[in-house]
Amino acid sequence: MPQKPQASPAAAASIEAWTERVITEREVSKSRARQLRWVAGELALVRNHEDFPFRDAANAADLLQPGPITAYLDLAARGELRRRAKAGDAHATTASMRIRADCLKILGEHAGILVAVADRPGLPELRETVDGPSRSQLRDYLARRAETAGAPAARVRLFALIGVELDTGARVGELAALTLADLADDLSTLRVVRRPQARTVSEAVHDTVKLSDGTRAALKAWLEVRETLVQPLNGSPKALWVSVMPNHAGRLNVEGEAIRRPPGMPLMPRGMQRAYTRAVVEANMNLAGSPGWIPLPVRFEQLRRAVTDRRRRRREDDIELDHDENIEG
Repeated sequence: MPQKPQASPAAAASIEAWTERVITEREVSKSRARQLRWVAGELALVRNHEDFPFRDAANAADLLQPGPITAYLDLAARGELRRRAKAGDAHATTASMRIRADCLKILGEHAGILVAVADRPGLPELRETVDGPSRSQLRDYLARRAETAGAPAARVRLFALIGVELDTGARVGELAALTLADLADDLSTLRVVRRPQARTVSEAVHDTVKLSDGTRAALKAWLEVRETLVQPLNGSPKALWVSVMPNHAGRLNVEGEAIRRPPGMPLMPRGMQRAYTRAVVEANMNLAGSPGWIPLPVRFEQLRRAVTDRRRRRREDDIELDHDENIEG
């Protein structure tokens, strides 16, 4: 009979303290660190739930055992651990359950505990991407609307953002990392630092992309708006994309009131995704009924994959052309 893996003595710490140790020693990405802390917070919270039968689980080694893990995942899947109420179906998404399973495995591995999630959700089917004609219509639409005088700051930013995405196919995190220094003075090109997703690749790739006329027009309008937004700030941020409205900083002041960040602060990836969705909803409404228009999907990733697929096919065509020319030569 196989022996049960023994947890390391350090795993006797609280799940939150153990998670911080894992984050530090494994040198995980910022995104994964945020996910690990989220799961650790749920594991700490679940011990107070009336339907959780392992309330005596006091540390990481106890909580990462099969019984507590199964009970935790069941409550999480039912939406019982939400800190905020959700309208409609409160059940957890497939993506969030995959993240939970992956984080539990990482936390367990570092403690010498085998964490096996038998029913870890599979990858969802990729949704349809945006076809070429729709992208062309959207590009023309952005160019026209970018020149509209007095347009709301959020709309100007969103149109410039989508224009850049159509030209670069960058991921949300890569877009959020862009600075003014990445943009050519004449707005003709943009430098994108592409971060590898595969763990076997460690070096980032610096890619300079030529910008289309529509994107340049949208960016010109956005830079004028951006200048107005950052002027009141001491030491204006270098980020290309900044917020247009005050938003919560995620902490409280000494009086216990929520601290609000002023407009002009760097735009975070999550806010960028929400901004894209709002822009697409507006575009779909305004272009409804236009000849050949196919409503755009509201998920940023679908647009990105469409652009990425187009760029990949173009590279493959160039390689094939070079190959044919070499043979003929």
